[in-house]
Amino acid sequence: MTLRAKIAILLSINLLLSWQAVANESLFTPLTEAKVYKQTERHFSPFELISAIEKSTINTTTVQGKLTRINYKIPVSFEPSHIINNYKQQISVLNGQILFECHQKSCGNVSKLMKQLKPLNNIYKSSPALLTAKVQLEKKLVYLSAFSTNWEKEAVLQLDIIEVIEEPLDLIAVNPEFLGAEVVQKTFKDMSHKDTKNASDHPMIARLPGAYIEKYQQFDFGQTAVFTAVNNGQHAVKQLEGKITDINYKLPRTYSEFEVNANYQSALLKLGFVKTFNCQGKACGKPRHIEKRTKTLAHIGDANQQFYSLYTLTRAEGNVHAMTYIIGFEGGLWGEIKLVEETSLVDDRVSIDLDGLTDKIAQTGHVALDGLLFKFDSDEMLPDAEPVVEVVATYLKSHPKQSFYVIGHTDDKGKQSYNQVLSDKRAKAVVKQLTSAHKVPKSQLTAKGIGEYSPVANNSNEAGQKLNRRVELVLRSDNK
Repeated sequence: MTLRAKIAILLSINLLLSWQAVANESLFTPLTEAKVYKQTERHFSPFELISAIEKSTINTTTVQGKLTRINYKIPVSFEPSHIINNYKQQISVLNGQILFECHQKSCGNVSKLMKQLKPLNNIYKSSPALLTAKVQLEKKLVYLSAFSTNWEKEAVLQLDIIEVIEEPLDLIAVNPEFLGAEVVQKTFKDMSHKDTKNASDHPMIARLPGAYIEKYQQFDFGQTAVFTAVNNGQHAVKQLEGKITDINYKLPRTYSEFEVNANYQSALLKLGFVKTFNCQGKACGKPRHIEKRTKTLAHIGDANQQFYSLYTLTRAEGNVHAMTYIIGFEGGLWGEIKLVEETSLVDDRVSIDLDGLTDKIAQTGHVALDGLLFKFDSDEMLPDAEPVVEVVATYLKSHPKQSFYVIGHTDDKGKQSYNQVLSDKRAKAVVKQLTSAHKVPKSQLTAKGIGEYSPVANNSNEAGQKLNRRVELVLRSDNK
């Protein structure tokens, strides 16, 4: 054997030994001018290894093991085929088996190939070259996928190495003592001291532990909107009338939306309610649309984390409708329950006639027009208010030299600024009806809203609040 042949054999043996030595860390050292762009590792993962490309079909074989993905940026002076051929040479030195190889057009549709391989850097799509192989090392079997492309300024190499191992299923330890322990439910502090002013639970259904009332509305008689279906984001809105109690609870975030919804459902079904509609997540539509169309008190949260339900309890003394709306996000959770008890409008709360109104103004200089009822949270008068307006119009026309203030009042629920605006709108609505529909001279009336600042009864109970929600006719002695 010549000296030159001996040297070649020794070089090959040293190269093989050097690859075996680094195999446990990295099967191949990178090209000298390559720079790592991105690298990921998975303890155990399946990988779709390309085994053939036939026209537009890419065939794969699934291999599993420890997956190392490395993406290199390489100077454009290295052609993709040249890069892949270098890996092919070293696989041959390691007595590995080439499973599949393609260059240029034989790789088929480059975009489709990129979609299959999902390289960590996918902006390069020219001159593709691909090699898949397996190498049996001393202690393990390794699969390899090497894929290279380039563009006018740079080349790239996606190297995927799968070390075949048994799936490691001993990573998680268990605590046997936990299995024998009793289930302990979380306890919550009583947060009712944080309830908004003059708010309370409905007698029919209690709050969840740890909840407090953040917003509250109650009306002896009013209208409120609910939706009974959702179609392509559009809500089928229905108006309900009766005694309305609308409560929005702030809930501990340790509850899940599902848990809150399930508890309301269980409680209402026990009371005899029947569910008539429900939706969950995005199927309910956008929270901002729900708030706009049905005036929900709860509206802050993710559309994916909402539950909405409608229930009806049929009873002889009048049906009861219940709406529950649960919504939240990572940092907060709310549960709203709205109960509507069907009742007839009480239209004889004030027996007002022309003689009575005349006597009252003569005696006190003012009279409360309690029969003037408005729609819920609105300045639109209910049809039942018209007889009262007619009596007032008749009186004003018979006393043309007298001037009056039309004063709007509210209870003290809600913000003071809001109550002020609402009372002013209602006073103006009465003046408009008298002047436009009944031709009372505008100079005879002045509308003024004073909100919650002049109660005639205690606002701490429902009866007092009802008396405070009024419109008054006040005789003026000036000519301002």
